Amino acid sequence: MEDPLHFYAEVRVVACPDRPELEGVVGAIVGISEPPNPDTAPSFGVMLDGFDVVRIFSREQIAPTGRDRQESDYY
Repeated sequence: MEDPLHFYAEVRVVACPDRPELEGVVGAIVGISEPPNPDTAPSFGVMLDGFDVVRIFSREQIAPTGRDRQESDYY
């Protein structure tokens, strides 16, 4: 089964301790880290709707909406 957290998957922020006002905001995954240690979970770069920067989240901080966006939406 494909991981629902893949490039251009639409996600909703469910937790953001340093910026709680971002909770509930939707965006898309535009980057996924590749940790050198297989025991380390990847982090996800998310371009949030209405913001001009990519924010980094852990898997626990975002939830997939079940929709995908297009690469052309961002590049």
